[in-house]
Amino acid sequence: MLPDFPTKGSHGVRFVYYTDIEVDSVALAGTFNNWNGDRNYMNKMEKGKGWEIELAIPKGRHLYKYVVNGEVWILDPLNPSVSEDGQNNSAITVTEQGEVLIRTHEISKEQPGYMHENFMAIQSPEWIKKSVIYELHIRAFTENGFNGLTDKIDYFKKMGINTLWLMPFNEVGFEGRLGKYGDPYAVKDFYSINPSFGTKEDLLSFIRKAHENGIKVIMDWVLNRASVDHIMTRSHPEYFTRNEQDEIYYDVPNRAYFAGLEFSNREMRKYVIEAMKYWIVEFDFDGIRLDDSDLTPFDFLSEIKHALQEVKADLILISQSYDEYHHIESCDLTYDGSPRILIRDMVDGTITQSDFITIYNSYKYSFPRNALRMSWLEEKETSRACDYFGEKLAKAAASILLTLEGVPFIMMGQEFNESTLETWTSLFNEYKLNWDQFDRDMFEHYEFLIHLRTNNPAFWMGELMFIRNSEEQVLSYMRQYEDSEYLIIVNLSKDALFVQFDNDALAGDVIKDSKNVIYRTGRDDRRSGKDSSSLWIDSYETMIYIKYK
Repeated sequence: MLPDFPTKGSHGVRFVYYTDIEVDSVALAGTFNNWNGDRNYMNKMEKGKGWEIELAIPKGRHLYKYVVNGEVWILDPLNPSVSEDGQNNSAITVTEQGEVLIRTHEISKEQPGYMHENFMAIQSPEWIKKSVIYELHIRAFTENGFNGLTDKIDYFKKMGINTLWLMPFNEVGFEGRLGKYGDPYAVKDFYSINPSFGTKEDLLSFIRKAHENGIKVIMDWVLNRASVDHIMTRSHPEYFTRNEQDEIYYDVPNRAYFAGLEFSNREMRKYVIEAMKYWIVEFDFDGIRLDDSDLTPFDFLSEIKHALQEVKADLILISQSYDEYHHIESCDLTYDGSPRILIRDMVDGTITQSDFITIYNSYKYSFPRNALRMSWLEEKETSRACDYFGEKLAKAAASILLTLEGVPFIMMGQEFNESTLETWTSLFNEYKLNWDQFDRDMFEHYEFLIHLRTNNPAFWMGELMFIRNSEEQVLSYMRQYEDSEYLIIVNLSKDALFVQFDNDALAGDVIKDSKNVIYRTGRDDRRSGKDSSSLWIDSYETMIYIKYK
């Protein structure tokens, strides 16, 4: 039996790859080398058909693949941990001692992982704990820029959204631009506003009205790079990374229109932090979402956090990473795409109900205690939830997203089954959400669940207890806080099912009284089971019960 790999070596992390077929080369590509598959070539072992390499890798979560013969990118066959980002990458966490953590299903409440045992997440303000975050791009969402967003405040309030995340609204670079508008993340000036979205006064007016209506506003920050024609590339070229030809470039494949930031330059760091402060002080943003922060040095993230908290104490940072260490000093939220994967796997029969619970807990207890994860069904690099799941299943998936732990995140249009947005690359050209596709039933589903969540602490402060039942494609759990508890039952099957519950004292006591039902998406002619701990549930149905102690 082969030992677990990767593992700690004498000079870094040791990776090993075995193959039964003849190959010419194997390279290692990942977040630690900016996903370049043409460096870090592995060495062929003297004996056997294996390849190996030791690589000095900093602490933190790292994603990677093997690149075979310069063409085929594959998962590490010896590593069972696959990223929850939907990108299907092998994943490891390197500790401060250089040890390698591989997440396995053995991690649980009874056997917590290293990070959970040894670290506590930073204390975040209460407002982010009870948030439901809604991401939008201004041009795609409304034709009238910031003023159009101001006019949409009532829409967000009706849905129950209490936190808005604005994708980059800065001016975009021209050099190497793709499409009519270019990549919105190719920012030309950190201090700029794209004039097509409006003026500073328009943005101020929007944020002021959002705050008056109890809505926080988060801005999107492109942390590691700028457009290759950023205003500072000529005046301060030392702020940017350079290739062997001494040209400014970004060390990530297929991103020629970017210039990478040189993190070793202290003045560059100061410049970026001062630019961030400008938006917080002048416009009163409530938080910053950090794009591709898994490529950013830890000490810079900590610098950002401490500097920004000096100007706004309850400001939060969202890290676009899955890194356990980001919770310790700098970031309030990291990403969590596991709901999308686990729900799909459960529907497909790849995992059982028990597997869902086991894997869910393995994620939870591998992170620092009290770590907040931003959970999602879709994000800017994935397909639409309604396409990935199908419309009926997408509705059931939304029930799970909005009632489990974490801070739910919704992509613009997700709430009404909008299907034309492909990924953020749609924004490079003329693109508008198709409001003609508006699915009122789906919107009202989101509306009910969001209001339920944000108005009841059980969903953002309460305990989660999974309730095992007789059906492999039915998920059931309790959310409890103080004098109220909720039982959520979601059928992920296309069939109506008769469900029996293992724990009669918990579930049976709640479902025996139909007056406890506060929400359901199936038919009204509910058929009771033969005893108090069983019930019939329609295909893709959600049922929510409440019990007051």
